[in-house]
Amino acid sequence: MRVLLINPPYTAEDRYGKDLGKFGPLNEPLGLAYLAANLERGGHVVSILDAPALDLTSVGICKSIEAESYDLIGVTMLTPMYHRSVEVVRAIKKAFPELPIVVGGPHPTILPKETLTENKEIDFAVIGEGEIVFLNFVNALEKNENTEDIPGIAYRRNNAVIVNQPPEMIAQLDDLPIPARHLLPMHAYHMTESRTQSEHAFTVSVSRGCPFNCAFCCRIIFGRKVRHHSVGRIIDEITILINDYGAREINLEADTLTVNKHFINSLCERIIDSGLSRKITWTCESRIDTVNEDMLKKMKEAGCWEISYGVETGSQRLLDVIHKDISLDQIEKTFAITKRIGISIRAFYMLGIPTETREESLKTISFAKKLDATWSQFTVFTPFPGTELYDLVVKEGALKSHNWADYKTHGGWTKGGLAYVPKGRSIEEMKKLQKQAYRAVYLRPRVFIRFLRDINSMKKIKEYVIGFWVLLKTMVPSRNTNARAVRIDKEDLKRFAQDVYVDSPVYFSPNRLVRFINWKKLDSVLSLLLPQERHRALDFGCGNGVMLPTLSGIFDTVVGIDLHTSAASRVIHGYSLNNVFLIRTNGMKLPFKDDTFYTVLTTSVLEHFTDLEEVVAEIARIIKPGGSLLFLSPTENMFYRFGRWLFGFKKPEDHYYSAKEIKGILKKYFYVEVEKHFPVNFLPFISMYRLGRFRMKQL
Repeated sequence: MRVLLINPPYTAEDRYGKDLGKFGPLNEPLGLAYLAANLERGGHVVSILDAPALDLTSVGICKSIEAESYDLIGVTMLTPMYHRSVEVVRAIKKAFPELPIVVGGPHPTILPKETLTENKEIDFAVIGEGEIVFLNFVNALEKNENTEDIPGIAYRRNNAVIVNQPPEMIAQLDDLPIPARHLLPMHAYHMTESRTQSEHAFTVSVSRGCPFNCAFCCRIIFGRKVRHHSVGRIIDEITILINDYGAREINLEADTLTVNKHFINSLCERIIDSGLSRKITWTCESRIDTVNEDMLKKMKEAGCWEISYGVETGSQRLLDVIHKDISLDQIEKTFAITKRIGISIRAFYMLGIPTETREESLKTISFAKKLDATWSQFTVFTPFPGTELYDLVVKEGALKSHNWADYKTHGGWTKGGLAYVPKGRSIEEMKKLQKQAYRAVYLRPRVFIRFLRDINSMKKIKEYVIGFWVLLKTMVPSRNTNARAVRIDKEDLKRFAQDVYVDSPVYFSPNRLVRFINWKKLDSVLSLLLPQERHRALDFGCGNGVMLPTLSGIFDTVVGIDLHTSAASRVIHGYSLNNVFLIRTNGMKLPFKDDTFYTVLTTSVLEHFTDLEEVVAEIARIIKPGGSLLFLSPTENMFYRFGRWLFGFKKPEDHYYSAKEIKGILKKYFYVEVEKHFPVNFLPFISMYRLGRFRMKQL
């Protein structure tokens, strides 16, 4: 069969954000290369499209498929890239409806039923280690044999999703052929800047499986038992990378390379004896409690120049919570030994571990400064499916989002929300804290001096200057590029409002200051929008339609509801807003199914309802899990009343609630994610309006 394997267009910018993405890796998709090599050995014709490396979108992928003839498509799917994988699958199925599509990877392995149920375009899922399962599946398809009894396959039967028993682990990794790197654009790949000294750096998978108990890790796919490739096989693969692709540096990929002392000693001896230690240097990941001085000396002699250690936190209490089974004292001693041997250290830390207080977060940052690794990486704790902590967070109802795009460990640098924050803390705080951690560690004189000593090329100078600038930018409050409403000309608004009911004449007031203040308050609301879901939004109480042109340009579909829709209808026709739809209703009973909208805007509207709690309950019903409600209402304080008197506006008779009272009712169904005051955020006592972004309490 002719099989196409696809790595979706999930870029470094998607994963790390625009600024940090400049330093992110572009690694070869070894999982697909392993699958391809095993299929080729089985007699099948295989191609790989690595979309990030080839800069392909879903459209480009479909064009590539159109130019060839394939019998089967396979798409890889990790939880953070879920939305990208689905985007590719749907594009392919729309263009080639008869082409069977299989997904594989951690996400469908852990959530096979959910993955197939949510995506009718997916025909099959491969569960667990895929090499043997996928080959058996492709062989059966080619021979028109029954695929339903193959272990490790999920499929549909009579509209039900069937998940077969998981496959057995591959006992001997050497039974698998060397990954099919000849199908990849090897010239395109590079490691993260903190993990390489060369532009010619590649990865070799050394082992699978991890015996440790970390509560934030998933061991479902590769299991607890550690299985190594043989030393000879690893040497052969490194030699190929040197001879065929000019490798100068290797990342020896394993959950913990040093867990088996006999293995690591044998590997180092062979690297030295074969002369490879004079041709390449290498890096690896290890645990604090699996190394000693003799081992580190041997690794250094064999060419190891950097080790990545998972420190995770500066709190012993939290180390125990996540079952790390190490102590702060052990960490300090291992760092001291590693530095003394002359091996550089890359340290991993997490912020926002369940039950973590702000004081403990700051303690982690201080501990990182004390340890003073050459490179420190701070991630936001993310409860990935299949982990112990995910189950705990779900049980406690503490997930902030079911949108898989929010499941990113560098969420502080990216757009969108976070999957989880500890109780009593906000998404905004955790995002800021992640950037604060990087500033605290890297913007220190000793680090600046160390980097100066490390400069050996113009490339390094450029990298450090860009990195310094990125950190400086985090000290300046970011601006939301969508935080400006489309200004509708006041004469147009007057024309749209002619002879019909309008409850907001302020937008075409003859007083320029009144117009300015009211447009700016809408800008403030827009600054609260989250960018990860732009499919459908509800403008609840759209009034005379002043927000509709703006929302039309942001969302795929916009629905506006109000009791009086004539003026808004004229706005839609006047601006040719083909993706905006109006429904005339009083808002007490909404004509939508549960979980219809990810974003609902309630701008200067909730104060008009006498039975507000009933209205809020109805809004909560139609918001998707993890969705957000944007709220703005007048404070009704002395400053607001003075402004109304000054500009000649009487208090409307149907203003029944102040913003403070509305917030109290909203909190029964939502939690406050972000709250602001307008016009001066840091002077709430003179605020005219209170606004905020609220998220669902229960998913």
